[in-house]
Amino acid sequence: MKTDPANPTIPNVQQRLPLKGWALELARRWNGGTYSLFILHGNIFDLFPVQDNGKLSYVPLKTFLVRRLFPERACLLFYDISDGLTFGSADMQKRFFEWLEVYDNVESTNFRVTGPPRDLLRLAPLLRRFFLRVAEEKEKWRGITLVIDFPEKLIPACEEANASMEERMNLVTLLKWAAAPELARLDIGVVLVTESADELSARLLQNPYVAQVRLELPDADDRQRFLQSGWAEEMADGKPFPDWSDFTAEEMAARTSGLNLLRIRHFLAEAIRNGIRVTQEHVTASKKRLIEEYCQGLVRFKDPKPGVTLDIVATHTAAKKRLRELAWLIRNGKTDVLERGVLVPGRVGVGKSFLIDCFASECALPVMEMGEFRSKWVGDTERQQARILLTIRALGPVIVVVDEADAVFGTREADGDSGVSGRVFAAFAAHIGDSTLRGRELWVAMTSRPDLLSIDMKRQGRFGLCIPLFPAQGPDDVVELFTTVGKVKKIALAEPILAYIRESLGSRPLTGSDVDSILTRAKERAVLAKRDSDVQRGDIEEAVNSFIDPLDPGLLALQELAAVLACSDKRYLPEHYLKGDRARFLEEFSLFKLSVGRR
Repeated sequence: MKTDPANPTIPNVQQRLPLKGWALELARRWNGGTYSLFILHGNIFDLFPVQDNGKLSYVPLKTFLVRRLFPERACLLFYDISDGLTFGSADMQKRFFEWLEVYDNVESTNFRVTGPPRDLLRLAPLLRRFFLRVAEEKEKWRGITLVIDFPEKLIPACEEANASMEERMNLVTLLKWAAAPELARLDIGVVLVTESADELSARLLQNPYVAQVRLELPDADDRQRFLQSGWAEEMADGKPFPDWSDFTAEEMAARTSGLNLLRIRHFLAEAIRNGIRVTQEHVTASKKRLIEEYCQGLVRFKDPKPGVTLDIVATHTAAKKRLRELAWLIRNGKTDVLERGVLVPGRVGVGKSFLIDCFASECALPVMEMGEFRSKWVGDTERQQARILLTIRALGPVIVVVDEADAVFGTREADGDSGVSGRVFAAFAAHIGDSTLRGRELWVAMTSRPDLLSIDMKRQGRFGLCIPLFPAQGPDDVVELFTTVGKVKKIALAEPILAYIRESLGSRPLTGSDVDSILTRAKERAVLAKRDSDVQRGDIEEAVNSFIDPLDPGLLALQELAAVLACSDKRYLPEHYLKGDRARFLEEFSLFKLSVGRR
């Protein structure tokens, strides 16, 4: 029997919780009667709400399907390559085996005794005969649902030429089921449940007869309802939230964004049963640990440090002014005018990471830094990327920092990896270009080679705002760098030292890392001379005179010109680049690029 998903009242069945989110979408598409094969993907390893006799409880996905979405199906079957065919209830199994006995008599088989075949190739013909039998007795069976777990093991994503014969036959079987008009007409459906849809064959995902439904991480309302359902108080021997937590259920729901319900239960249960009071520090540490575990260490949370603001960044005046404007917009909730992404190019050592760390501290938002998520194992890259994007979407508002962005994002044109790079790039492009996430996610991409970043990423609506960084542009910048880094390293720079710096180093295009290295060597010389932090002019001179720069000047020039050419606003360029001829810069860049490529 089909139901109205918005008001699922069924005669002779108790009132159940209204469906929402993915479950409502699945119910509506199912009731549309035009699909017979569905793919559920995303947050499948979580807890989902059901109501029994007026009491709210949370159960795994398979139980939720049995008790909430398909409670009146005549037969609910489950299949995976480990357990083979199982059933939603003992009565369903009994009725199936009664039919199986008839099948054995007709086909001279012995499945009633040995059980149905475990592999899908041999099981599929049997199931199809069963589906057709149901068609003959539609009033008796009232619909069939087959749920297949871990379908990526049956039809993995790979080049068709590399697929085994068994994988090809499995794919053809599912495609035929999806397109079979009698299955949709007779209310017979097949549901594939996988964490990442990208792990499945592209032929299946692209088929118009297949419906995909994504399970997102729970939102604030879902988390609050879960925390208010009473399970935590029961675990705490009836003690209310204030007795063991610094937060109410509503406050806890707001602080656990990015976690699914199962992980929330994990960290609260650990605290309650170990007698640990749930404080701000405990929630922050647990959330960080659980999200990093869920993403398999592929993301890192950066904790803002006290006193770290853009005020402690030397030079980069135009960049700091623009980033302060963005921070003000974020702090004041002006999210409708925020950029989706900020591209920060610049030659190596120019201080990109430090600048963004200071900017993030001013925004007072959680900062997630993405690590290397690509894997040599088939399907792992897409699954790991899907987990990261799912978490970022649920975490918002959040700042996402991507270092070496040209390597992380990749391009559409990468070959030799069975299309993995293309799929990774497409997923990033679609997510970052999603305008509905404006104000919830601010992506910051850093790279020394913005020319290697695909043009699709640099367009407006993704990384349309490009703020390049440059080394010191004159004596004033050099002195400011030395003064700022000296304060951080607790080195007092007397006037004779600053005069030497201005005179001897003022014309050099130094970066923050260059100055840090010089001062570290100078301080080391002072310490070895038993003068501790008393750095003198001679120490600075010795550090400068003994230093050999191992970096290729041609490559540095290439990186700087790439930053100039990627810039999206004249206000962020140094004066000599602002007045220069862009055509000449393009020509010089091409020559440098050709020269570097020959080495």
